[in-house]
Amino acid sequence: MKRHIMNIVNFVRGCEPRYEVDLLAPVIKELETDRRFGLEDTFLLQYDALLRDDMVAAFAGCGEETELGLWFEMCRALTEKVGIAWRGRPGYDWDWFVDPGFLEAYTPAEREALIDEAFRLFRERFGRYPEVAGSWLLDAHSMRYMAEKYGMKAFIICKEQINTDAYTLWGGPYSGGYFPSVNNALCPASTEENQIPVPVFRMLGIDPIYSYNGEGRYYPPIASGVYTMEPAWQLAQDPDVMDWFFREYYENPCLNYSHATTGQENSFGWEGFGRGYEMQIGKLKSLSDRGIVSVEQLGKTGEAFRKSFPLTPPSALLALTDWAKAGYRSVWYHSRFYRADLFVEKGRLTFRDLMKFDERLPERYLSAPCAEWSATYENLPVVDAHRWATANDAAHEAAIAFPGEVLSLSAEADDARGSLTVTAKMRSGGEILVTFSEREVTVQGAGSLLLIPAAAKAKIRPTSHGFDFSYEGYDYSVASSSQPISEGENYRIPEKDGKITLRMDL
Repeated sequence: MKRHIMNIVNFVRGCEPRYEVDLLAPVIKELETDRRFGLEDTFLLQYDALLRDDMVAAFAGCGEETELGLWFEMCRALTEKVGIAWRGRPGYDWDWFVDPGFLEAYTPAEREALIDEAFRLFRERFGRYPEVAGSWLLDAHSMRYMAEKYGMKAFIICKEQINTDAYTLWGGPYSGGYFPSVNNALCPASTEENQIPVPVFRMLGIDPIYSYNGEGRYYPPIASGVYTMEPAWQLAQDPDVMDWFFREYYENPCLNYSHATTGQENSFGWEGFGRGYEMQIGKLKSLSDRGIVSVEQLGKTGEAFRKSFPLTPPSALLALTDWAKAGYRSVWYHSRFYRADLFVEKGRLTFRDLMKFDERLPERYLSAPCAEWSATYENLPVVDAHRWATANDAAHEAAIAFPGEVLSLSAEADDARGSLTVTAKMRSGGEILVTFSEREVTVQGAGSLLLIPAAAKAKIRPTSHGFDFSYEGYDYSVASSSQPISEGENYRIPEKDGKITLRMDL
């Protein structure tokens, strides 16, 4: 039986140098709200929150319904405790710049010392080591160290985004969980020997349509802020839009499971997000009572994931309606080898995103510290409509484009095969079938596909077997069932024996 999962994850800072805000009140209110509705939750505490007696006391009366873990943003108290000079800006005892605010800014040995001290203090305060941890960014070395030394059940990191604050995570699984490669925190491992055996989940309940290109032409004028379930923002305070989120996540076809998180950092203040938080928790209670969603702690989700899946399983996230009523549709598929997004805009059907996962690809901060204010995690692009666009319209955007005009999409999931088949009904009266499976994508009924590189950041070279790519000095390939044909700056992929197959596991 498929599981439809929601984690309520709130993270807790002990200081806020940017503005005056009551950091304790949100924690108390979140706990009160979750208890009032009878839902489990997870709270992740930063080191400076562990030093505050009032913060620790807020959890004194909590029973098994509340899970506690660590939130890894650095602060002066933590770095100085292990003998590392604090490099934050003047007046900032906690700093959101990557250097010095995240583990990536330190050497591997320093990361281990910082982790050990955080775990030590957590145990001193709560009598046990935590089993879950999170941060906007967690590097592979730190996750592997925590997994091996402390027996973690789950990690959680930021959603997909580009240059939001100082953090770019682009090309990873769009939702749900995965076992990361020992070389790259954002890349699923394809083999057991190269995976960190603790699942990573993505935070904040991402919008499968608009979060991808929120700063571009998909940005509806009726919303401000980020396009997630994060209760501080306008979108997540709208009851109708939240109903849409929950329907798309939990009532559409999916593979193996569906998963999202909600919750909020205490820095926003209860007055900034309380209304949205209480509304969402009330809706989740109703969904839980009806058996639609299991609201559970992050550690329980991670433990069940690990027991169920020896390797990262295929998963899918579908948006078959559009909360903004602009007519967009989006189908995300992920496996341990690739992610893909099949997208509909004004009748035009494309792959707007296709990313290859290679467990050998090293992240930038695997062994060398990040010495900048921002950091980037990414995977290997085959098509990237967001970053490869040359203008703010579809004709100048990278894609793998289908011929004809699509009228509707439907989908069928096959858990046993790990496949998702999408049927596109065309205005011509025909149908196009797109089948995503763990290692390849197969298209039937299209006749041909057109790869439009636009302003590609990767070098693309057609070959007799498909395409060779090079990105940031790293070479990789995608095989096609027929030889691509150059058409100016684009490449046509013709059908062979009634289908087009793109192999992603090379």
